[in-house]
Amino acid sequence: MRRSEQRRAAVIALYQHDLTGRPLIETLGANASLFTRALAHAAADREQELDGTIDRHAHGWSVQRIQPLERSIMRVALIEMLHADAAPAEEPIPAENVDALRQVRARSRTPICVGENLYLRWGFRELLQQQAADVIMPDVPKCGGLAESKKIANLAEIYYLPFAPHLVSTPLGTMATAHVCAAVPNFLVLEWHALEEREIWDSYVFAPDGTGSIVKDGHIALTDKPGIGLELNMENVRKHAAPGFGVFE
Repeated sequence: MRRSEQRRAAVIALYQHDLTGRPLIETLGANASLFTRALAHAAADREQELDGTIDRHAHGWSVQRIQPLERSIMRVALIEMLHADAAPAEEPIPAENVDALRQVRARSRTPICVGENLYLRWGFRELLQQQAADVIMPDVPKCGGLAESKKIANLAEIYYLPFAPHLVSTPLGTMATAHVCAAVPNFLVLEWHALEEREIWDSYVFAPDGTGSIVKDGHIALTDKPGIGLELNMENVRKHAAPGFGVFE
């Protein structure tokens, strides 16, 4: 297997683990050895210790337990395997405990990115004042909406921190978040992955340019159409609505 294919397999494996929440070895199954070899190849390519990224989702980690992970797991070369720059560690511990988070940041060589479960400007104020993060990641649809998330980004700007929104949403929420990103000077990157199969996710709206998706080659093109700039495909929305919930109209 070519090295590029091994890297891709490793990324897919981590992505699947992120979604299922099961132990990594259980998720990988027969692919475990392939995953290990892919990481080894990536390290051999660089011939050095490599920084990487992993999303811990703030589940069950104490400050004491995180430190060994920072010296081992966090060096796994997921981002380097893709020949990209090193990325931050997402939500190493719950962001509500700013004092503990500040300890983690002080002891880590990996940038810390937090904020998907914080709300309104006031939820981010102490985090920013105590310099407990390197990147903030508000979830635009749930932190207070478009106007509030823009204010949060502006607040982070005065602390020279980048704005990298968390996002697990429909095409509508994705496009709305993209508008906010385009309106702030400290935008870094937008997280994106669909909860459903890609084809189903794309089908919820009519893409403004007439193609099948608003996401193309890792980019989202904004339009000057009214509002968010998307039209819902109500036939497909109804078709894929969660059983028992129906569709709000």
